[in-house]
Amino acid sequence: MSTGSEFSKKVMHLNILMGSILMKRKLLPFAIAAAVAVPGVALADATIYGKLNVSLRNVDTGEDTWELESHASRLGFKGDAELDYGLTAIYQLEYEISPDQEEAGDSKDVFKQRDIFVGLKGGFGTLKVGNMDTPLKKAQGKVDLFSDVVDMNILLDGENRQDNAIRYTSPKFADMFTIDTMIEVGDGAERDTNGDDTDDEVRDGISEGASIAVTAGDSKYKKQPFYAALAYENDMTENKGISIIRAVAGYKINDITLGALYQTSEGELESNKDYDDDGFLLSAAYSMDKLTFKGQFISSDQSVDTKGPIDGEGGEMFTLGVDYKLGKKTKTYVYYGDGENDAKDELTVYGLGLEHKF
Repeated sequence: MSTGSEFSKKVMHLNILMGSILMKRKLLPFAIAAAVAVPGVALADATIYGKLNVSLRNVDTGEDTWELESHASRLGFKGDAELDYGLTAIYQLEYEISPDQEEAGDSKDVFKQRDIFVGLKGGFGTLKVGNMDTPLKKAQGKVDLFSDVVDMNILLDGENRQDNAIRYTSPKFADMFTIDTMIEVGDGAERDTNGDDTDDEVRDGISEGASIAVTAGDSKYKKQPFYAALAYENDMTENKGISIIRAVAGYKINDITLGALYQTSEGELESNKDYDDDGFLLSAAYSMDKLTFKGQFISSDQSVDTKGPIDGEGGEMFTLGVDYKLGKKTKTYVYYGDGENDAKDELTVYGLGLEHKF
């Protein structure tokens, strides 16, 4: 671990490094290699991690389209430092990258921000500030078996990352229960010469939105064979004006893993339209040696346009897939998904992918 006196220097070096990379993106391989090679500078005490996940897929929404698609491939840097009073400083800078194209995600940037935070950890729990997944999103655990490929975000609300966020996660009680909370802090507002707020619509309060989740068990099914969560979120930026309640359950018995999620959403949109939705997800997986067979069904009954490529008033999505482990951190996979909304708009997608973690 780094000492407390070195911690701020490490974070500063990381930020300088990322800024240099963003300005000169063609130097990325050399910048990372140099940072790792030079002792005491930039990444010497940071852990470099990431994932490359790309599939060749066919997408049919009325017209057949073949494409290479990166599924939330990422590059991250994280570390910690021991402090006084039994505290540990923690930091993480994680960015989405797109090995299939020049830009990341839908933007024109080489890097697209994912979870980026700095915080403190101790006997009281963990406190973070930055840009992070909400507790409601994290509450789904691992029940979405096709996350980042044909995931629940295609129909259900709440799979968001929140900026200007303060997040507190409690220690685990009785080796089972955890409380995870987040508030969204305002981003400031323009003011006139008298110091008065010039825009009442700007979110500039101490707590503009909130998200909380209570979890039990182990979402990875290692310490316990079960997982459960109950989460609530209200008025976060990505779902402004909407409240969401989510319940999740998962259970693993031998080689079979079962998962279920139910959520209800309601509120008033900025267009002054009432919003209401009841949705659920059911998933099942069976592992056999290096093979894992997966199936998943998602249903949504939204009263306004749904998110993602299926537009309309509610919809359903059924997905099947098979993973094959090539090594501890590498797998190849195939998948097929078929969906339709109430307006009879259809989505069919199938593909072959490769994922490697490092």
